[in-house]
Amino acid sequence: MNRFKKACPVPLEVKDIDYDKRVVQAYYWDSANVDSDDDLIKPGAYTKSIRDRGPGSLRPRIKHLYNHYEAIGVLKELGEDENGGWFVSKLGRDDTSRDVLLKYEDGIITEHSHGFEVVHSHGETVDGKEVRIITEGILWEVSSLDKWGAGVNTGIKSLEERNMWVKQIGTILSAIRKGKYTDDTFDLLQIQLMQIQEMVRAYDEPGVKSTLKEPDVKPTQKTAIPDYSKLIINHKNKYDGIRI
Repeated sequence: MNRFKKACPVPLEVKDIDYDKRVVQAYYWDSANVDSDDDLIKPGAYTKSIRDRGPGSLRPRIKHLYNHYEAIGVLKELGEDENGGWFVSKLGRDDTSRDVLLKYEDGIITEHSHGFEVVHSHGETVDGKEVRIITEGILWEVSSLDKWGAGVNTGIKSLEERNMWVKQIGTILSAIRKGKYTDDTFDLLQIQLMQIQEMVRAYDEPGVKSTLKEPDVKPTQKTAIPDYSKLIINHKNKYDGIRI
C-alpha cells in the first residue's frame, strides 16, 4: 500500500525572508495540533529522515516544492523548535521560483505543507476523537502553498471566514497592480480571484446562506467584495491597470 501523504496546510507564520538573497525560512509542520486528517506528528518524527536524506547528508533527497509539485528551491536547513518543523531554502532563478518569491512578498503565500511516508504510528483518543499519532516518518518534500482548493471544495461556513476570503481578494488585487509576475502567473491569479468571488457569492445568496452555521461571535460588519471586473491584461508581462 502506498503510504505517501500530503500533510494539511500549516498556518504558522513565515519565520524570515531575505528577498535580495532569495532565501525563505518558514514552518512546514505543526507539532502541537491535530490536523484536519486527524493526524498528530510527534516531535522528532523526521529526525532520522533528515539526518539520512536532508541538507548536509551524503545523499540529500528532500525537496522544496511549490504546491507539492514543482521544484522551486534548494533546502539549506531543516530544523525543529517548540512550534514544529521549519526549513530554510534558497529559491531558484526560473520564472516559477521568481513568481513564488513575489507571492511571498505580496502576502499571497502564507501557508506551507509537506509530503511524507509513515514508518511508525499508533492510535490514541485525543479529546474524545480517534487520532493517528505518527512517531516516525520519511520526509520527502516541503511545499509553499498558494492554492484555495480546500476552501473551494467545502464552501464558506461563517461570516468571519467569508470576510477572510474577501481580504484575500484584496491581497491578490494588490499583487496584480504591481505587475511583476509572468503572464502564466497572472492568469492563475485571475482564476483564483474568480474562485474566491464565486465562493463569497454562494455564501451571500440567501438560499445558500440559510443552510450554513454562523460563528458564535460574529464580526459586526460584512466586508464588501472588491470589483476587479475591469482588470485589463495586455499579455506582455504587464498589466495596464486596475480600475475599481
